[in-house]
Amino acid sequence: MTKLACVILLFAASTGLANAVEPNGVLARSANVRAGPDRHFPAATWLLSGTRVTIVGCNESWRWCDVVAGRDRGWVYARYLTVTVGGRAETIARTGPGSGLPVIPFALDAYWAEHYAGRGFVARQAYWERRWETRPAQPPWSPPRN
Repeated sequence: MTKLACVILLFAASTGLANAVEPNGVLARSANVRAGPDRHFPAATWLLSGTRVTIVGCNESWRWCDVVAGRDRGWVYARYLTVTVGGRAETIARTGPGSGLPVIPFALDAYWAEHYAGRGFVARQAYWERRWETRPAQPPWSPPRN
C-alpha cells in the first residue's frame, strides 16, 4: 500500500468518513479499466457488467475513479460505476461529491511503477506522460442533465 493510501485510510478512519459510504461499487456496464484517468490511456484490463469493485477514490472532476477488482487495478469512467447512496444505486457521475468517496490525485510515474511493472505499455511511459501533461483541463463536476 502506498503512503498516500495509508494517509487517506488513517484520515478517513479518524474523521468517521470510513463509515460514511461503503467504498464498494458495481459496474453498471462492461468497461475498460484504463491505466490512467482518461480514455486515451491504454486499457489495463476489461471488466464485465455487474462486477463488484472497491473504489479507491475519484479524480477531482468526478469523471474517473480508481478501482480494484481482484488483482486488477485501474481507472473506470464514472458513468459506468454505481454506488449505493441513500439506499439507491446511483452512478458516480450523477452523485459526484455526494458519493462520499475521496478525491485522489494521479501521478503516472508512481501509479504505473506500483501497479503495472512489466506491462507492455510501460515501455512507452514517456509518451503517455507527455499526453497526460498536455491534456486539456477537465471542467469541474456538475450533475448530468436528465
